[in-house]
Order: sequence, then structure tokens, then C-alpha cells
Amino acid sequence: MYEYILETVNNLDNLEFRKLEKDYVLVPSKERHEDEFKINYEIDKYYTNKENSANFKVYRNSVLKLILGTLKKYNKRLVNIQNKLEQCEDRDKYKLYGELITANLYKIPDKNLESIELENYYDNNKKIVIPLDKKYLPSDNAKRYFKKYNKLKNAKVVVTKQKEETIRELDYIESVVYEIENCTTLEGIDEIYEEISENEIFKTKEMKTRKMKVKKTRLTRNKTVKFNPIKYSVEDHTILVGRNNKENDYLTMKYARKTDYWFHTKDIHGSHVILKVEPNEKIDEEILIKSAQICAFHSKARNSSNVPVDYCKVKFVKKPTGAKPRLCNLQFL
Repeated sequence: MYEYILETVNNLDNLEFRKLEKDYVLVPSKERHEDEFKINYEIDKYYTNKENSANFKVYRNSVLKLILGTLKKYNKRLVNIQNKLEQCEDRDKYKLYGELITANLYKIPDKNLESIELENYYDNNKKIVIPLDKKYLPSDNAKRYFKKYNKLKNAKVVVTKQKEETIRELDYIESVVYEIENCTTLEGIDEIYEEISENEIFKTKEMKTRKMKVKKTRLTRNKTVKFNPIKYSVEDHTILVGRNNKENDYLTMKYARKTDYWFHTKDIHGSHVILKVEPNEKIDEEILIKSAQICAFHSKARNSSNVPVDYCKVKFVKKPTGAKPRLCNLQFL
């Protein structure tokens, strides 16, 4: 058997190059190839593609690791914020303790106590046991309870704002995770890395020491830009789909005309979709439906049977000042 294989390999004229599902093999053939170097070309092509695929996976996974690390950090932050908010919900209890102690100081012994039982005039004078810090007199305990109440009251305002900001950051980070999970090219990973490298929430020590080279590109209407949205043609109408957050932002806020239509899945991560429309042109409902279907396909819910999609004229899409790419507000005038 070994001699047969050796003989076959030594006689390339009798070999045929065949591609299988995941590899290439040499098999005996009676036909002579016109291109004697075809086998070398195909083998080189195969291993080049294999190397590119491996490089893509390594690059993609390294960037994804950075993003998921940030996502984990912000999820942990949200849990801590929620715990603080739950503590703030007890603030009225401490205010009540302070009020009851102050109102009953005339009959409370002026000495250090571990607790005291008083009538709660807010609850039909039912008895309530108030814990005290034995290191302090009852009057001082009342002051400490009022201080704790005010501290939690002020903290609730601050922490509530922190929660809103953290939820927005998490929503943005999850949109980047969606981007990279659907990216298929090294160029696409470069664009995503460029996006996150410009955002402070991803400024980790690991990222600062990484030696990834990313070409900076400004997305402006009047210059040659790295802008290559996915294109569809539906009944002589062009539909453009953003491939990442920065491209979504540019596509909607700068490239699209005010008369074009904007589509985005409702409360679901996905691409911005623009239906190009001429001024004063009336669009058939069927084209709008097909545009919405394309929008649903380029979203996290692509495998769902029922996907809600928002749409409106581009002139009604507003972006808050300082907002990150992809984040827009709808204003119906």
C-alpha cells in the first residue's frame, strides 16, 4: 500500500486534485491537467484561507474578550447600584425612628440604652421597638437617624442617575457584542476595535498595552471614507444596512437624506436600515414591509417569527448631544 501511494505521488501526471468539504486530497486520474501548477495553486490557496481564518478567530476572540470583560464589570456595577437603591428604600424608617425618639425624649431615660419601645402615632399608636447604639444617648441616636435618613435620601438621587447611565452603557456594550458576533472579516474587526478604543468605558489596562494597529478614519460626507454598508435592491429602490455602530451612526445622521426612511428593530439590537427615497416620492406599503424584513434579518432577533420594527422619515431621527454611536431618539413632529 505504501509503495502504491509513493508511486502515485511521484507521478503527478496521473493525479487529480479534488476538494472535499473541509480539505483537499490527491486521487489517481487518467486525464492530464492543462495547468501543471494547479495543484500548487490550490494547496497554497487552501492553506492561505486556513491561516486567514485562524488569524480572524484569534483577533475576534481577543477583542471579544475585552468587550465581555467590560460587560461583566458593568453588570457587577449594576448589581451594586441595585443593592444601594434597596438600602435607600429604608430611609423613611430611619426618619420615623428619629421623629419618635425626639417626640418622646421627655419620658425616655437620659442614659445609654440598647433599644426602646415607643408608640407609633403614624400607625394607630402601635408599639414599635427602636434599636439604639448603646455608645450614644437616645437624643444622639435620634440625630444619627436623621443624618442617616438625609444621607440615603441624597444617595437615592445620585444612585438612580448612576443606574440610568449604567443601563445605557450596558445597552451600548451589548450592541458591540452583537456587532462582533456577526462580523466576518478582519476589516470589520478593525472597525469595531477602532470604535471601542475611542470609548472611555473600554479603557482597560489590557487595552492600553495592546499593540493592535487601527487606521483612524473620520466618517464625513465630503471625504473619502471607510464606508461600505450592505446594499439591497428592491423594485428599483436601494436599501442600505449599517455593519457596525459607527457605520450606523454615519449612515443615519450624515449619509441619509431627510426624505429617506429609517428602520430599526424595536428595543432589539440590530443595524440601522435606510430606504433611499426621492423627494415627494410615494412609497408602496410592500416596499416598506420588505425594508422592515431586511431590518429584522440584520438584528439579534433574525430567527424570531415576529419582530417589531420602528420606522420613520430620517428627518424625525434625532441624536442626543454627546450620545454614543447607534443611540438615537425618535421625535415625531
